[in-house]
Amino acid sequence: MANLEYDIPISPSSIFDIASVSKQFAGFAISTLIQQGKISADDDIHKWLPDVPQFGKIITINHLLHHTSGLRDWPGALHLAGWRWDETFSFEDIMRMVKFQKDLDFEPGSRFSYSNTGFNLLAAIVEKVSGRSFREWTDSAIFKPLGMNSSHFRDDPYIIIKNLAYSYHWENSNLKKELNALTAYGSSSLFTSVDDLCKWVIHIQQGIDSKDPVFMRMLEEGALNNGEKVHYAYGFEFSDDHGLKFIQHTGGWAGYRTLISIYPDQKVSFILLSNVNNFDLNGNPEKIANILLHDLYKTQKDESVDRVKDLPSVKVDSMLMKKYAGTYQLGPGWSVTLSLENGQLMTQANGEDKFSTAAKSDSVFWIDAYGASMTFVKDPTGEVNLLRYKSIQAKRIIPFIPTLNQLKQYPGVYYSEEVKTEYKVDVVGSKLFMHHMRLGDIELTPDPTMEDQFTGDLGAIHFIKNANQQITGLTVSQGRIKNIRFDKKS
Repeated sequence: MANLEYDIPISPSSIFDIASVSKQFAGFAISTLIQQGKISADDDIHKWLPDVPQFGKIITINHLLHHTSGLRDWPGALHLAGWRWDETFSFEDIMRMVKFQKDLDFEPGSRFSYSNTGFNLLAAIVEKVSGRSFREWTDSAIFKPLGMNSSHFRDDPYIIIKNLAYSYHWENSNLKKELNALTAYGSSSLFTSVDDLCKWVIHIQQGIDSKDPVFMRMLEEGALNNGEKVHYAYGFEFSDDHGLKFIQHTGGWAGYRTLISIYPDQKVSFILLSNVNNFDLNGNPEKIANILLHDLYKTQKDESVDRVKDLPSVKVDSMLMKKYAGTYQLGPGWSVTLSLENGQLMTQANGEDKFSTAAKSDSVFWIDAYGASMTFVKDPTGEVNLLRYKSIQAKRIIPFIPTLNQLKQYPGVYYSEEVKTEYKVDVVGSKLFMHHMRLGDIELTPDPTMEDQFTGDLGAIHFIKNANQQITGLTVSQGRIKNIRFDKKS
């Protein structure tokens, strides 16, 4: 259904926000400008975008194309600044965020870290070089020539879009409307239909078949400074399915879940557009590909399935399981705590729910919620100080569990010059909270792996101490933003 209020069904001409699938169009724009000799992939972006801070580092167009720039991802940064997920995130907001960024997350070219911000900057470069808005450039260079008459990059959240499929999310077994006022063109915000996208993927296939340099460039993998390959370029991810090469991208925003997947050697493409947040972007494409391509598969799929689940469960002595109880560090800021409750070993990763385990031997336990097993390893003295989970060797640690008196060192008001906002930290009862005027109260849970570190809805919060062990500030980090600094005001 495209609209539940008026019972309007989806059709091939229904318009969807395809979210991050939009990135390949920004990639095409950049590759076209390179082919025309107007820019170089090795250009320092400051040549075109002087408002981007220098950081003392060179950031090239290539870094943006391959997600290796070190620039912060705007969704996490703007949310930290106080934006709520149900309100407008504009292109201008993103540009201001970049302008005020204080530090890079990492040395350009040293890591791959998916950054929507990089593709917004690519759109800004297209505008600067062409002298036209990104919407005007893509309309004239892509959509009109291909007859994609229902497609456009949204640069105004209030324009009327005919045949729009509204988006929804599930909440307590009920469908609710999503609000979508995003204008992050370049990284997202392309509104289009299956009918139009069919023309686009046919154009890609023709470009690959004819060895069009614009498309051949888009298929070139990137590389880190150390030579390690980056399997992403120009808005395409490169992968392998049973020995068949394919390029694809997925998207997700405000209830829309989308995918384009192209098997160039087989001349087959899949386009999946959905307007509900729980649409399966993994299983559904795999099933469809299997139907059409099964007879062409060259290899067996690598099924690294943990077969421990199929073993019969056994009874383990409770005294032995007590030896297993404790906290084990899986990685930086990531730990799991095992506890014995009513004769059953329970597992709980920090920030997650508690789950039961099933003993398959006296040292191997299956966690159904994770679809994986864990193995306890004894040292030569018979003590258990190591847990093996998948490929991770997790050592037992003494968890950081602050007392009430210790918690009382953290309260205060903290301000970030970078995101221009402040949070008040306070102890309520026996718990620590951060409060923001727009985001409300955020509970902070102690991170067992590190003293003075907590986790919450904003990510990992690390309190900073001076040489006198006084709290002077805090940093906030999450998947795609690192160490945004807040100084303690009071």
